[in-house]
Amino acid sequence: MNLPLQLIVFSVPSLIYIAVHKRRGENWSEILKRIGWQGSRPVHLLWGLGMMAIMGGLGWLAFQVVPSEVLQDPNTNISAYTGWTLSITSFPVIFLREAVYVALGEEIFFRGLLGGWLVRWLGFRIGNTVQALVFLLPHLLLLLVSVSLWPIVFVQAISGWLLGWLRYRSDSILPGWLVHSLVNALGAFTAMRC
Repeated sequence: MNLPLQLIVFSVPSLIYIAVHKRRGENWSEILKRIGWQGSRPVHLLWGLGMMAIMGGLGWLAFQVVPSEVLQDPNTNISAYTGWTLSITSFPVIFLREAVYVALGEEIFFRGLLGGWLVRWLGFRIGNTVQALVFLLPHLLLLLVSVSLWPIVFVQAISGWLLGWLRYRSDSILPGWLVHSLVNALGAFTAMRC
């Protein structure tokens, strides 16, 4: 099994942030709260599941208009699942892979560190919108694979904003991590059927 390089790379800025603020004598709970590394109330998980329905539905619609050969291009994340057998046991494996290799790093960096800082600095509306746009930037590379992936990029833009809202409301990256992982896994599972 490969190292989760994306998780490692996206975690480094938060680890530096923690080290700098701890060196200044700040307490752990305040530092971790600012970057969303804390628990969440169950109601936020329920909100996340509602958001998952929205993002999952939009993702499903997006996959319907993208040609299947484009989805199987090796330069797309979901191409990693080409050749997998659809089964009840493949979904949990896909979920865990997406949770560790993709979603956790993105939530730690984009919603936890960057989103938390931008919302404190610019207020929720502007800060969260900027966070969502920065989240969208690396996803725009999909358009280099094929312009026909634009519906997926559109869903990623909406998802970035919604996940930022969930982070803001819950003060935690945990609900967003769960939702992000589920939506990615559902997208991969859907793409496997194309």
